[in-house]
Amino acid sequence: MRKKLSQIKHVIISYYIVVSVIFALYVYFSPIDRSMDEMITIILSAFLILFPVVMLYTLRYALHIFLFVLALLSGFYGFYHHSIDDHSVSNALYFTFRLYLLDLADVFTSDGSSPVTYPFLLEIARWSAASYTISTIFIAMYRTMEKKIELFFAQIFGGHHLVFGYNERSHFLIEDLRKNGERVIVVDEKFSPDTQNMLEQMKIIVIQAPIDDERVFHLCAAKKASSITLFHKEDQDSLSLLMNLQKFSQTENIELRFSRLLIHIEDNRFKLALKTFLEEVEHFSGQVMMMNVYEEVAKKFWRNHSHIFDNDAHLLIVGFNQLGEQISAIAQEEHSQIQPTSHLAITVLDNSVSNKAVNPIEFVAFDLPNDSLKEIILQRNEIFTHIFICLDQDYLDLMEGIELSESFADTPIYMYFTDDSIEQMLMIAHANSSLQSTGMIKDVLTKEYLHL
Repeated sequence: MRKKLSQIKHVIISYYIVVSVIFALYVYFSPIDRSMDEMITIILSAFLILFPVVMLYTLRYALHIFLFVLALLSGFYGFYHHSIDDHSVSNALYFTFRLYLLDLADVFTSDGSSPVTYPFLLEIARWSAASYTISTIFIAMYRTMEKKIELFFAQIFGGHHLVFGYNERSHFLIEDLRKNGERVIVVDEKFSPDTQNMLEQMKIIVIQAPIDDERVFHLCAAKKASSITLFHKEDQDSLSLLMNLQKFSQTENIELRFSRLLIHIEDNRFKLALKTFLEEVEHFSGQVMMMNVYEEVAKKFWRNHSHIFDNDAHLLIVGFNQLGEQISAIAQEEHSQIQPTSHLAITVLDNSVSNKAVNPIEFVAFDLPNDSLKEIILQRNEIFTHIFICLDQDYLDLMEGIELSESFADTPIYMYFTDDSIEQMLMIAHANSSLQSTGMIKDVLTKEYLHL
């Protein structure tokens, strides 16, 4: 609560200043009369003084709540106590709610005619109610048109970031771009209502369109985008979209002005097809860059841990999935570039490999449900300088890592997690142990890291 208070302190100070100014203007242009008796003065003063408490819970709807409650308090009290006739509580409430419809019940003269001036309390009520209703209408209109307005600005001025393909990975990049105040447009074939609502709350423009519809490039102003990221789950979809983008630029005879285009590819077959395509591509003024998030995680890890190769290293990689494969490949590249006199050996344990050796890698069949990782390591009677656990589920990495750390306390054990909360809890609980993190996908999907 204190943190929230410090964050909105300037808003609360501004609120008290504005309320004071409005009150002074009311007094100057509409002198206070007997309608402002002692009771309502106390009630309204308490409301005005205590209202900032509401701001601690919601700033987005604070103005609406303020105007609604102010009109309700002043209107009900005014109609109930200052009408010509004695009206019931029900009537006073009904007259008050008519104010929100911009209709004032004339119950302050004996013949029902409109008086020249209304009681000061009713002036507060009717203007507050009118302001509430009008602002609500305009805000509703803006929120209905907000997507079109934002899209219009992107089409006219450009400079936005285009992300084709929404999934768990691309969300990290989208989230980081928004944190940096960038305008983002996300295009995919289908969004669930919850996903679309969540993205729009993040002030992200969402466009739902088939990947083979070239009209979407006009709609999202692809030719004026600052960067374009192709991040579909399927490599062929991203590659197909890149080809459609090239076709669009040729058909329209325009040169796309992006500074960088990123295309995420995992399968080596599509990497080769992409390289062949890029050798012939035209109409792309910016840099086209192929990326693989697991490869980037591995590259970042080895850049920060190149000292491992200062001495002989024998790496044990448990799980030869996308990350395990990249950890191994980048380790070999890094070792060959440094060209030390040290020796590098890699042992891979995975249930999808057979026992074989391809220098410097030795593959060993390993079935986790049936085989004990600890027992296999002990049976091999080898000294592993570093252990990498790259299994498919966070809890498996966690359980195997904790068990190994108890038997191999002096051996660094690196684990990969998709959930950063698990990583944080582990680091706190085992701050002085051998357990460490290889890094996360979200660490490499940032504006700064990708130079967007």
